[in-house]
Amino acid sequence: MNIRTKDNLVVIVAGIGMLLSTLDTGIINVALPFFKSYFETTADIAAIAVTGYTISLAVFILPFGLLSDKFGKLSFSYIGLIIFGLSSLLCGLSANIQMLIMFRIFQGIGAAALQATSASLITTLVSAEKSSSAIGVLGIMIGVGPVLGPSLGGLLLSLNSWRGIFWLNIPFVLLGLICNHKLITEISENKYAKHIDYPGSLTNGLFVILLISGLSLLSSHSIIGIALIIASLIAVIILFKVERNKETPVVNVINLIQNKSLLVYLYETIAFGFASAIIFLMPPYLFETVFKLNSGLTGILVLGAPIGLVLFSRISSAHNNGLKDNSFSKVGLSIILCSLLLLSLYQTSLPYILVTICLFIYGVGGGYFQPANISVIMKTTDITSQGSIGSLQRMVQNVAIAMGTATGSVFLNMWSHELVTAIKLGWITAGCLIIIAIALDFALSKNSFK
Repeated sequence: MNIRTKDNLVVIVAGIGMLLSTLDTGIINVALPFFKSYFETTADIAAIAVTGYTISLAVFILPFGLLSDKFGKLSFSYIGLIIFGLSSLLCGLSANIQMLIMFRIFQGIGAAALQATSASLITTLVSAEKSSSAIGVLGIMIGVGPVLGPSLGGLLLSLNSWRGIFWLNIPFVLLGLICNHKLITEISENKYAKHIDYPGSLTNGLFVILLISGLSLLSSHSIIGIALIIASLIAVIILFKVERNKETPVVNVINLIQNKSLLVYLYETIAFGFASAIIFLMPPYLFETVFKLNSGLTGILVLGAPIGLVLFSRISSAHNNGLKDNSFSKVGLSIILCSLLLLSLYQTSLPYILVTICLFIYGVGGGYFQPANISVIMKTTDITSQGSIGSLQRMVQNVAIAMGTATGSVFLNMWSHELVTAIKLGWITAGCLIIIAIALDFALSKNSFK
């Protein structure tokens, strides 16, 4: 197999894995009212089909990253595609809400294997000259998946095909399996001796379950939500103590403490994930509730951010030879801050198309930031731990997205009669996190942490 073919196949496998796993994070959100009625259940139980997927993804992604370093990224991605494809098929065949929830949890496990290996497949198998553009493809998939999911879900529901929400994945899974199988049979992949960290994996899983459950309940059952979040903080303290002296921990605490650069890059990931959740959550409320626009026009107007992200992920990757990650990250964060500032200053007396323009500017910033952020995080560790560091980056961003969504929902519930205030609070909060990220990046570049 020649290098060009190998690079293209790896990008297809990694890209499909990232697209499917992010697409299905929110593809059934719009279908929850339908499932509540169709399966004759409550809204809270129907919502478990969403949180179950998110929790299983976040719980398994770190140990799967470690396992992919041990057994091979291609092999683990192959397994992930099989689990994801079978569970997608079974989700569409569900006869009751219990079956749907169970198969969605298994779907999340498959998604964890896909997200844990996507970035590391590129950094370990793609040639150096194609690596930056390949990372750019991941940036596109991460940005497009969460937006495309609800749009496709709504379209399929309008066609009376709720099963198609899940069966839509199957052709992509088959393509990924074909490409993955060809790579496994024709190239050899380095594997590294790793010990499985069971106590760390279990403690991390407990932390994730408590945190995401607490965040999901924050707007509807605030006391229970706060209690679970506090319990998750206790779990993370225990996790750090458990992991401190491990040779191959699921979370490398010593590396995190000593590597201040990695901590800053991960915080930037958190700030971007939180801001992206706010950016995707708030505008539909503004367009539909404040401006009284129909859902079709709203769907078009909110495409500003993903269009900007897709276009400029490609543009930034084409101009980044791998040596401009830090500068592109700074540019991206600065553009994101500008868009959030403009959104915070927006007045409803102005044309609503200005909001779409601001969303597009946000997407431009995300297009510069996200591929550079992934790349620079992957470079903080050696070739033997690419699966572990890639899965850590994805878990952190997934948790940040959950935090942003929960915070935005709380604002919307607290100021339900003043939606513009709630929306602006969301944008201002996201902007503050981005300001901190820029300040930390600036301090890091001035060697303030050394």
